[in-house]
Amino acid sequence: MFTCKLFWVMSLISLQLLLANCYSTKSLVPALYVFGDSSVDAGNNNILNTISKANRFPYGIDFNNCSTGRFSNGKTFADLIAIKLGLPMPPPYIGVSSTERYQIVSGINYASGSCGILNSSRNGECLSLEKQVEYFTSTVMNDLPRNFQSKTELRNYLSKSIFLLSTGANDYILNYFKQAMRPNQMVNPEEFADHLLDQLGSNIKKIYDLGGRKFVIIGIGPIGCIPSFIIKTPHSQNCNEVINQVVKLFTNKLPRKLQELKFKFKLSGSLFTILDSFKLFRKIQNSPEKFGLTNIRDSCVVEGGKPCENRKEYYFYDFAHNTEAANEILANRCFGGRHICFPMNIEKLVHAL
Repeated sequence: MFTCKLFWVMSLISLQLLLANCYSTKSLVPALYVFGDSSVDAGNNNILNTISKANRFPYGIDFNNCSTGRFSNGKTFADLIAIKLGLPMPPPYIGVSSTERYQIVSGINYASGSCGILNSSRNGECLSLEKQVEYFTSTVMNDLPRNFQSKTELRNYLSKSIFLLSTGANDYILNYFKQAMRPNQMVNPEEFADHLLDQLGSNIKKIYDLGGRKFVIIGIGPIGCIPSFIIKTPHSQNCNEVINQVVKLFTNKLPRKLQELKFKFKLSGSLFTILDSFKLFRKIQNSPEKFGLTNIRDSCVVEGGKPCENRKEYYFYDFAHNTEAANEILANRCFGGRHICFPMNIEKLVHAL
C-alpha cells in the first residue's frame, strides 16, 4: 500500500508532468481534454468531500495495483483513447498543483464522479460540467499561454486537440429518477432530455469559444442494464427497459441537437463524433462471446469488495462502472471502427480539416 501511495504522489508532482511534456512527436493530436463523470474520472474526486471516491481497493487492481481514483479495475475509456492518440493519460486537474499546471500541454482531465450536466445532479461535493469548463477556461487563459509565443499558435493547438465529454448518466440516476419517485412529482421525460441537451450544448459552445473544434461525445448508455438497476428474479436477469426508454430519449435527440447547435451559433469548423453506447451494448448483449466476454449482467466485485478473478470476461466492474476490458471494446470500436462512432470514428476526426 505504501508503494502505491508513493507512486501516486510521485505521479502527481513529477511523473505526469514529465510524461505530459516528453510525449512522442508521433502523437496524432497536440492534446486530449476530458470532461465528464465517473466513467472517465482519473482522480479529481480523491480530495473532495464525497463518498464517491475510487482511491481504494479494489479499484485500480489492474492499474499497477494502484487505486488512483479511476472507477474501474484499470484504464478508463479516456485513458485508452489518449494512448491510441500517442499521448500520456491526462492527469486530474485537481491532482496537479496550481504552480505546475502550466507545464502540462498534452491535455488535462476535469471529470468528476457523481456529477452531471446539471449543477443539481450530484452526490456530495463534485465538479459539475459547468465547473469543469470553468477550470478549462482558467487553463486556456492562465496556463497554456505560457507555452506559446502567440495567440495564433495557441488557437492552432486548440483547434487540433480533441475534447472528450462523457456525462449525463448521473442526471438521470441522481436527479430525474429521484424526482420521478416523489409523490405528486410529474417529470416530463421529453422536456428533461431537451433541458439536459440545452445545458450540454451551452457548455460545448463555451469550449468552442475558447478554441475547441474537435469533439467526441459519449452518448448515455442503457442505464437499465447496469447491475444496480437490472431486474433480477430467481430464474432470470433482465434489463429495466422502462428506464432505458426514458434515457434513450437523450441519446436519440443528441445528434440533431449538435447539428442545431452548430448552425444556430455558427460554430464554423466544429466537428462532432458521437459514440452510440446503446447500440454497442446491444451488440455485446446479443453475442458477448464475440467480444471475449462471458458476463454482462453482474458486478465483478462481489459483496465484501473482493474482485472476480476473470475480470477480462466481465463488462461491469462494480455496480455501475465498466471493466477495463469493456472500455477497450468501446475504445477500439470508436477509434478505428465503423458505425458505433458516427459520423466518423476518432481516427478520421483526427485527420479531418
